[in-house]
Parts: sequence; C-alpha cells; structure tokens
Amino acid sequence: MDWTLNDVDRAVYRDEIEPWLPDRILDFHVHVNLPEHTGPIAPERIAANWAMEVGTAQSWEELRATYASLFPTREVACVAFGTVYRETLTDANNAYVLAGAADPANRAVPLMCTRPEWPADKVAESLRPIGPITHLGPIGPSPSGFAGIKPYPDVAPEGDESIYAFVPHAHLRALNEAEGILMLHLPRAGRIGDPANVQEVREIRLRYPRIKIVIAHVGRAYCLPTAERGLPGLADDDGVFFDISANLNADVFRYALDTIGPDRLLFGSDLPITLMRGMREHVGEKYINYTSAPYSWNTNRKSPDEEAGYTFFLYEEIRALIAAIERSGLGKAAMARIMHDNGAGLLGR
Repeated sequence: MDWTLNDVDRAVYRDEIEPWLPDRILDFHVHVNLPEHTGPIAPERIAANWAMEVGTAQSWEELRATYASLFPTREVACVAFGTVYRETLTDANNAYVLAGAADPANRAVPLMCTRPEWPADKVAESLRPIGPITHLGPIGPSPSGFAGIKPYPDVAPEGDESIYAFVPHAHLRALNEAEGILMLHLPRAGRIGDPANVQEVREIRLRYPRIKIVIAHVGRAYCLPTAERGLPGLADDDGVFFDISANLNADVFRYALDTIGPDRLLFGSDLPITLMRGMREHVGEKYINYTSAPYSWNTNRKSPDEEAGYTFFLYEEIRALIAAIERSGLGKAAMARIMHDNGAGLLGR
C-alpha cells in the first residue's frame, strides 16, 4: 500500500487533523505480517469480504514508515497482531509479530492470533502478565510472550457463529489467568446489534473478570441502527472497551460518546487496510465503500473530480471522530483520551 502523502492528504492533516491530535498516539489495532505468512485467497472469498483484497501484508518497516508519513509530527506506539484469515500461517506470523515487538524502534505491544483447535497450554505458555512499561518501549526489557490474544471468526468451524466457536473457554481461562487483553471481532451478521453477541460478551465478563475486553470496530457497528441496537446492552459495564478502527461513521461515534462515554473508546487504525483512499456512505444498515483503487469489487465509482479529493480511510476515520466530539460538546481532552490515554491506562502505562 502507498503511504506517500499527496496535496489533498497534507491539507487534511495540517488543517483538520493535526490541531486535534495529542503529542502521543496509541494505535490499539494494527496488523503486521509478511506476504509469505498468508497463502492464496480464492476469488470467491474476496467477493465475500472486500478487505481481503485491500491489505493482507505489512512489515514492521512499512508500519514505521506509514506512521512517520501519516503522523509526521507525533509519536506513535501500537498494539499489533498478525493477519487473521484461515489462509494465514498463524504460527509463523505470530513469531514475526513477537520478534518485532521486542525491537524498541517499533514501539509495540504484541497480541497473539489464535486458532480454536489449539490446546489451552499453547495459549497459556505464550502469554505473560502486563508489566511496567514506558510509553514508547515494549512491555519489559524484551517481550517473552504476548499481552493477549486476537481470535477471529474466520477460523471458526463452518456454520458455528458463537464467540466461543473461535475463542473457546479453555483459551479464555488461560487469558483470565494472565489478565490479558481479548481483542474481539464480533461474529454474526447482526454484529453488536445481535442480542446473542451482547449476551456472550456479558457472560465472558462474568466468568472471566480479569480479562481486558476490547471490542473491535465499535462492535462492527458501521451504521447507526446497529449501534443503537447493541451499545446500550454493554453501556453499564466499565470493563468493556471499544476500538474505533476502520469505522468512518460520525453518527456512530457520537452515539458511542453519548452512550458509553469517551473513556472506553480507543483509537485503532486497522492498518494497512485504511491506507485505501476513498470515502464511505452509510445507508440504513449498510455501508458503501468508494475508492479510486483498481480492486475487483470497485465497480461503483464517483466522478473523477470527486475521486481526486479522496484521502486515506484512516484520515476519514479521524475526521469522523473529530466531528462526533464536536457534536457531543466535548473537546481536545476527550480526543487525547481516545487517541492515547485510555489505551495507555488499559496497558498499565
């Protein structure tokens, strides 16, 4: 993916984004992996999930260059994990993530991608308690394990949509013992709007109270009706956090700010996917991606003049967050909590 800024990107960053950014940023959701860590993905799989064609590889060196390009005036640390598809060579990818997190130059906290068929001992032996860390360095002098796990529905047995299908109780018990992070991508077509997902998250909180739960993409509530159905069911639990990665909807962010507050939202980039330039329209329960890039699914185009004004999806995400904060009557203090302080607190920084 191309992280080189053009005139449009530079103007968006300078005029709209930079004035709102704190000095330090903590990206709580980023993927790192090499091309050889993911096998071929069939066209029918891409047809069912557009993101599989957009960004399936990002080295540590590329991530550092991306941060330096997109946030040239800020220090950026991250919580990183590998790619999550069933085609991934998960062990090799996890080893790459862990090795990179041991390099202070990457300013990274590692999470382990898991497979539900793995024995609990494999998960338990790979985790370590979160210990004292500095802002820009790794956990401890040299990470010997992961700070948590990143399971994913795509590796669940076909037809089983439960959270427990891809993060079984044995893994949750190991994670609870380590007091680790669970980066949770909700399953089911209804996303956080499905009562079964909300019920299972509440069950996990009750049975495994030492797990630090982060629900990705605001529960995959990319459209407001989904957020309205699901977020109230978890609003009363201060132990459940939400990252905003790859969500470009200011209405959803505003609703989240009003429903769960700014202290439980975490900035996440979902890089490298959000290096795609374009914009998103939200219609009812569906969203439509627009981009100028030559992807196989990109058949619904805007005019050349409109496409010339595209910037990164990541900048559009931050634009939406700023708009939501303004509409909520909040200010830069809330932005600083979301962009850094909430995540730092969750990590014990």
